[in-house]
Amino acid sequence: MTTTEEKFMAEDFVKLRFPNSPALSPDGTKLAFSIKNVNHKKNSYRSPIYLKEKDREGYRQFTTGTYVDTSARFSPSGEYLAFLSSRLKKKLQVYAMRVYGGEAFPVTKFPSGVIDFAWSHDSKSIHVIALINEEELQEILESKEEDIPSFVLNPNEFDAYRASKKRLKKLKADPRVISEAYCRKDIIYLEGRFAQPFVIPVVLPTDSRNNKNQKLLHLGDFGYHYTLGAFSSDDKFIYLSKYKDDPAISLELEIQEISISNPKEKRSLGSIFGWPANFHVSPNGKYLSFEGIRETIGIYDNTQIFIIDLEQNTKDEFTSVTESLDRSVSQSQWVDNQSLLFLATKDGRIGIYRVNIEIKTIDEVLGGDRNINAFSFARNGDRIAYEVSHNTFPGDIFWCKGDGTNEERVTEANKKFLESHIPATVQAFHYQRDELDFQGWILLPPMHHGSDKLPVVLEIHGGPSAMWTPHEKTLWHEWNVLVSKGYAVVFCNPRGSDGYGIEFRSGVFKNWGESPGNDILKGLDIALDRYMCLDSNRIVVTGGSYGGYMTAWLATHSNRFKAAISQRGVYEFFSFGLTTDIPIWLEKQFDCDLIDQHVILWMEAPLKSIKNLEIPLLIIHSENDFRVPVVTAEQLFWAAKRYGKTVQFVRYPRDGHELSRSGEPRHIIDRINRIEQWVTQYI
Repeated sequence: MTTTEEKFMAEDFVKLRFPNSPALSPDGTKLAFSIKNVNHKKNSYRSPIYLKEKDREGYRQFTTGTYVDTSARFSPSGEYLAFLSSRLKKKLQVYAMRVYGGEAFPVTKFPSGVIDFAWSHDSKSIHVIALINEEELQEILESKEEDIPSFVLNPNEFDAYRASKKRLKKLKADPRVISEAYCRKDIIYLEGRFAQPFVIPVVLPTDSRNNKNQKLLHLGDFGYHYTLGAFSSDDKFIYLSKYKDDPAISLELEIQEISISNPKEKRSLGSIFGWPANFHVSPNGKYLSFEGIRETIGIYDNTQIFIIDLEQNTKDEFTSVTESLDRSVSQSQWVDNQSLLFLATKDGRIGIYRVNIEIKTIDEVLGGDRNINAFSFARNGDRIAYEVSHNTFPGDIFWCKGDGTNEERVTEANKKFLESHIPATVQAFHYQRDELDFQGWILLPPMHHGSDKLPVVLEIHGGPSAMWTPHEKTLWHEWNVLVSKGYAVVFCNPRGSDGYGIEFRSGVFKNWGESPGNDILKGLDIALDRYMCLDSNRIVVTGGSYGGYMTAWLATHSNRFKAAISQRGVYEFFSFGLTTDIPIWLEKQFDCDLIDQHVILWMEAPLKSIKNLEIPLLIIHSENDFRVPVVTAEQLFWAAKRYGKTVQFVRYPRDGHELSRSGEPRHIIDRINRIEQWVTQYI
C-alpha cells in the first residue's frame, strides 16, 4: 500500500539496492548473495555479502566495510565461503571466510586482480584466471624461499613488498609498449598482461604450515589468453580453453586438459569457434560441459551447451544438447549425471530450463513473465536460488525446490522505496513484418487514463544480438524516470535480437541499418495506432551501443523524430574496426576484410548520411570505452558541426562501455538527467 506517491528522479539511483550473485551451500541449507548499493560520498559502490539460513527467518549481513564483495561460492565441504573483493587497492581478489564467522582472509594478491575463480572438489585449492605480465610471472616462478615467492602472502608482508616495487617503478619511464592487437580490456590497457590460469592452495592465516611454502602453480603458456576452467572430479586435471591466436584476430579456441601435477602434460580435446564458458564436470567425472558457438553457423549462432565424453573423446567430438531449443543459453550447471540446468533467453523473458543429455529433452523449470538473471543449484539439497528482476521491482533473490515448486521470496530490497514510488504500467504488443513475428512493449504512467496525449521516447537495445524485456534491471530506473516525467516509453526487439532463434538473430547479417530500422519503425507505428494516448508528433529516439548506431541511422534516414540521443554508438565502421577490442567480431558481422573491403562498411555507416540530419542530436560517450571507442563519436560530432546541425557532445571521463550499467554513480545520475532534459527541451 502506497502512502504519498513520489515521482522517480535520477538522483533516486543512490537509494536503490540490487541483490545479485546467489550461491547455495552444497546441502542447500545456506544461501549467500550480495546487495549492491551506492556509496554516494565516495562516488562508488559497496556490495556486502548476506547469508540466509533455511530454517531461520530473514537474513544477516556476512561481510562488512565499504568494499565490493561479489561472486560468493561455498567450498564443496561447506566450510568456507570464497568471494571476489575489492578490499585490496580496488583490485578484485579472492578472499575466503569460515561459514560460521571470523575474518576474511586473502587467497590471492595479483597486481591486476583476479578475473574469476573455481573451487577444487576437495576444497583445498582454487583455480583462478588472472591478468599478469611476463615480469610478474617470472617473479613468481623464479623466486626463492627467502624472497617473496608468490602473491599468497599475509597483508603486511605483501604491502611492504609492493611499496618497494612502486618506488622503483616511479624512477622509470612509463611508455606503454604494445605488441598485441588485443591490448585493451574494459577500461584498462593490458600492458603486456595475458589472462593466465593458476591453481592456488587455500591456507588459513593461522595454519601451522608456512604460507611461504604454499606455491601457486602456473598452468598455462605465457603469451596466450585462457578462460576459466574446472577441476576434474579427482582434482588431478583442469579443463579450460586457450585462444589459439590474438583474441582481436581469431575467435578459435582449443579445449585443453592440463595435468596439475605436471602442467607440461596437456591434452587437446578439440577446438571451438567462439567464447567457450562455464566449464563443468559431471558428478561421476565422465562428461565435460561448456557453452560456446559453432563455426558452421558463425557469429549469429545461439550459445549452445556442448558435452565431451572424457572417457571416449576423440578430438573435436562435441555434442550440442540444446540445439532443439533454438535459443541462447548461459550459466549451465549439472543436476546429476544425465541432466543440466541453464538459463535461456526466450520470447522476451529469461527462465531456467533443464536438459537431459541422453535423450536431449528440454523442459522449463522456472518461467513466468520476468527475468531470471542468475541462479545457483544445490545438488545435495535439491534447491535452486535465483535472482529475479521484474517491471515492478529492479531485482530480488528467491529460492525454491529443485523442481521449481515451493517458491519463496528471500529479499524485498527496495520495499521502502516502492511504498512511495509506483512503477510504470506495462503493455505488450505483437506485430508482423516480412513474414517475421515481432514483440514490443509500451510503458505508461501508472495513473494515466488515456485522456492526455503523451510524448514518446523510442528506446533501442544494443547488441545487435541482445533482447529487451520490460523487466530489464539495468534500465528499470531510467525508464521509470522518463515515465514519471510524463513520457511513454516504447521499445521492441527487431530482427537481430536474441531470444527468437537463429534465423531471427541472423537477420542483421551484413545489414545493420535498413531492415532492423524498418522493423523498429513498424513497431512504433503499431504502438501509435493501438494506443491513442501516444502523440505521434512528439517522439524522441535513443539507444546505446548498437542502439546508438541505430539511433543515428534513423535520425539520418527518417523524418519521424523531434530529437535524438545517441549513446556509446558506432557511426563509422572503418575507424571502429581499427580501434575496438573486437575487430574480428566486426569482420564476422559483415563477412568482409576490414582493410580490403571497407567500402562495404561505409554503406552501412550513419556518418555517410550526416547531411540528412535535420533534428537536434545529443551524443553521449565514455572516454575509456574500449569496446566502442570514442573516435567515431568524435567524427559524428565534427561532421554534424561541419554541416551546421544542432548537436551536443557529452563525454564521461574514466568510464567505459558499461557506463549506464556500472559507471560512476554521479555519471549515471548526470547521464539520466541529460537525457530527460534533452527530451524535455525538444518535445
